[in-house]
Amino acid sequence: MKRWLALAAACLLATSAMAEEKVLHLYSWDAYFGAKTIAQFEKETGIKVSYDVFDSNDIVETKMAMGHSGYDVITVNLSPHLLRQLPIGIWAPLDKKRLPNLVNIDPALLARAGEVDRDNAHSVPWMWGTTGVGYNVDKVKAIMPDAPVDSLRMLFDPEVVAKFAPCGVAMLDDAEQVLGLALIYLGLNPDTTDHDELQKAVDVVAKVRPYIRKFHSSNYINGLAEGDLCLALGFSGDMQIADSRAKEAGRPFSIAYRLSKEGNLVWSDVLAVPTDAPHPDAAHAFIDFVMRPEIAATAATETGFSTANKAALGLLDEKLRGNSDLYPSAEAQKRFHLPKALDQKALKMWTKAWNRAKGLE
Repeated sequence: MKRWLALAAACLLATSAMAEEKVLHLYSWDAYFGAKTIAQFEKETGIKVSYDVFDSNDIVETKMAMGHSGYDVITVNLSPHLLRQLPIGIWAPLDKKRLPNLVNIDPALLARAGEVDRDNAHSVPWMWGTTGVGYNVDKVKAIMPDAPVDSLRMLFDPEVVAKFAPCGVAMLDDAEQVLGLALIYLGLNPDTTDHDELQKAVDVVAKVRPYIRKFHSSNYINGLAEGDLCLALGFSGDMQIADSRAKEAGRPFSIAYRLSKEGNLVWSDVLAVPTDAPHPDAAHAFIDFVMRPEIAATAATETGFSTANKAALGLLDEKLRGNSDLYPSAEAQKRFHLPKALDQKALKMWTKAWNRAKGLE
């Protein structure tokens, strides 16, 4: 009996210690916060942060579907990923009483997220942006002075892309983004479930595939920054990161990003807490911390991604805030498309189509 009581007491002590453990397990893209943000949060709260990095939304989805990820806060793609996951109970409802800095989030972006996550019950908008053309300004100008940098022709017209193959071209390894943009280029529905329409997008990518050095969802950042690539299909903020890294390294060129006149895919990443998060209190503390205007502004400045924090906009450098390719007008945003969630049958069709586009089938 005494032995049983001792064991029970030990278990209670262990449980208590775990409850008091000041730890946060964060899962996000690389360098998605200010360089000093994590350290500042740790200093202010005493909560130690473990920051794991992913390089694909699909990796996150697979890990979360398995359950027991061990993470407390994850930056999740709003649509189609969060949209697809909400019905199966992966994400915990947020306690908004513990998030007073929610008032800083742009109401328009909250409304957009609310179309996916009703009443924004499970998520807080963090960053947003578009997918399109990133390029080395100097190299592109030298090779093709009249290059159509404001058009998806830069990525999908074989006669154009072929000119830049020697200096390096890359594309995201992402069916939704690449085939979706190819469909926009063709004037078709970027969420199509029509096999023939999807095949037309496959054909567009297949025709430029011989000139693509690599399909990858993050390597193109350093490739552009180091001068190993001169053209890439990627995320808007990543191009700003590449330009910053090039400048820091003293490279004699700059990297730019342009919206496409045919239209762009728009994406939004939100902060969310898994239902089985081991440290939900720390999760709420972190989310509220990064919603401070000065914290959000630092992240937007250092990463180049567009902040969802309206109160932070006034803290941004005027040149950054005035960049219409990163903070486009309401009129320009009418050409944006937020990907929708596809059912399992359609997802399988898109996966096979993407493999065909890359020459894997």
